[in-house]
Amino acid sequence: MDGLLCTATFLAALGSALVAGAFFAFSAFVLPALSRLAPASGIGAMQKIIMAVKGGLFLLVLFGTAALAAALGIAAPFRWSEPDALFLLAGSLLYLNGPIGVTLLRNLPLNNQLAFVRPDSEAGAKVWKAYLPQWSLWNHVRVATALAAAACFIMALVRQAA
Repeated sequence: MDGLLCTATFLAALGSALVAGAFFAFSAFVLPALSRLAPASGIGAMQKIIMAVKGGLFLLVLFGTAALAAALGIAAPFRWSEPDALFLLAGSLLYLNGPIGVTLLRNLPLNNQLAFVRPDSEAGAKVWKAYLPQWSLWNHVRVATALAAAACFIMALVRQAA
């Protein structure tokens, strides 16, 4: 594996693992804690979290890793005879369809819906009741696919080094 490809794969593995960890935190304790609050408090807290995510380092890692995964996915067919190619392609597909695709198609629309409710309203409480299980389910998918992508990128490095 040449230096640039090796570096990109290493950074994609790290980025995927960081994203998996962030999503895991939500699945393991953030959402369970928010679900134990009164709806108005849970909604208010999640709205603040969503605003913080939009302006934070997390988006750089999430979408920077997506750019690396896309580049590695494009490179994989050109390396098909190399032992790392299948892992590069699998990692790319897992990351782009999991953390990115699920975020854009499932979690983000739910966040947008939650962003426009008044936390102390009856409509807000109704949205929150539907939001928690749906958002959690799709977040679990993001955890699993980000972690699997990290594993594939690590395996690509291992296979090439062998």
